[in-house]
Amino acid sequence: MSVWSVSFSKRWLLGVLLAALALSAALAADTPSGKSQAPPTQAQMDEMMAALEKMATPGPQHAQLMKNAGSWNAVIKSWMSPGDPVVTKGSANYKPILGGRFLMEEYKGIMMDKPFEGFGITGYDNTKKEYINVWMDSLGTMMIFGRGTMDASGKVLTMNSQWEDPVTGETASMRMVTTFVDANTKKFEMYGTHGGQETKEMEITYTRAK
Repeated sequence: MSVWSVSFSKRWLLGVLLAALALSAALAADTPSGKSQAPPTQAQMDEMMAALEKMATPGPQHAQLMKNAGSWNAVIKSWMSPGDPVVTKGSANYKPILGGRFLMEEYKGIMMDKPFEGFGITGYDNTKKEYINVWMDSLGTMMIFGRGTMDASGKVLTMNSQWEDPVTGETASMRMVTTFVDANTKKFEMYGTHGGQETKEMEITYTRAK
């Protein structure tokens, strides 16, 4: 990150802090008693700035995600109906963005005999202490948002999401499990819930491209 970027980030944090303080002062001045609170001390401002910087600083969870950066080959198994899955191939490219705070994914392959493209961003929310994800692809015009946790081993990430099924118009639930087998292999499994019954709909095995 450049010196300019660091300087800009600090100015942004300071701007957020000052805006919050200004709003707090304005609300206090509008109390029934008409008495405004005393302006914050330097110690209070320093404490708030430290809290904001801590919230914005990438941690070990982000570092773990960034290990996926690079190009991967994918083998996809899709279950559209009971029986043997449809097997196709694809590729994915992962890139750290915003100073390693988020991991961007670009995917290309074949789905239902047609070219398929997908785009996603995954991160870790320091405030809520959970993994977050947004996904969009060429099969729809919606964004799918997911939230989840990593198990104690640091190898299994489970995320859950809900979206509006364009066929039924009802809310559909998905459970997505990513298992980090080793540095060059990972497996993604997607389970959908329909009528109260969970079924496996997709499995993708990723291997790091040489």
